[in-house]
Formats: sequence, C-alpha cells, structure tokens
Amino acid sequence: MKPDEFAARHEGKSVDFDGMYGAQCVDLARQYFKDAWEVPKQPEGVVGAKDFALHDERPVQRQYMDWTPYETGTTAPEGSVVVFNATQSNKFGHVAIVLKADSGSVQVLEQDGFAQHRGTYRQWRTYADCLGWLTRKEG
Repeated sequence: MKPDEFAARHEGKSVDFDGMYGAQCVDLARQYFKDAWEVPKQPEGVVGAKDFALHDERPVQRQYMDWTPYETGTTAPEGSVVVFNATQSNKFGHVAIVLKADSGSVQVLEQDGFAQHRGTYRQWRTYADCLGWLTRKEG
C-alpha cells in the first residue's frame, strides 16, 4: 500500500492500534507498519515515539526496518516514518508518516496523543528536532 493510499484510508480518523492510552502517534505508525509495510511483527514497545530512534537495541525493528539518522540537508524519503526527539513541551517525542519531502520540510500524516479529538491529519513540519527515519527493509 502506498503512503497516499494509507493516508486516504485513515485521514480524519483516530487510530488506536493497541487499544491502550487512546489514539497516539505511535498507534498510527504501528498501523502503517502493518498495513503499508506488511511487517509481520510489531517492533518492541516504546515509552515514547523517540524510542524508535534506538535502533541497535530493538531486534524486531532491526530485522524489518532500516534506520537513517538525520543530517542537515538530507531529505526523508516518501513513505518513511520520521522520528522527532523529545522537546520541553513533549517528553515522548513524535513519529509521523512522510507523504512528501524536500531538504527543508516534510509533509506528514500524523496524529497527536495530546489532541486526540483531531484524528489523523496532514501537516508540513520542518526537520527541527528530527532524529531520523525508518524505512522498510527490502527483501
């Protein structure tokens, strides 16, 4: 399933993949891993979205996904899952699905556990606080 197809299916809806803690950004990512990437096992649990950046400590994630650390001037590929670090206002970090990108910003499909009533939505974000992104391993 292409990222735009996934977005069309879920945009405006709340996605609560695990049925716990309400609809959060990690729930949307896990639904994407299952539906779009067809990953047969979910990556290990996280305390916050930023934990997806801890690639070496996550064997299931390492088996099915590649991690690319963000470097200034690089561009997140369409269909990747971008991971943002914790901030003063959000100690958990954030994760979102990349729909379009250039070297200055990314258009993502996301949902925010702090504003659950909104469901999923598209938004342009800069790479501020970006840790990097996950892509589906080929083969």
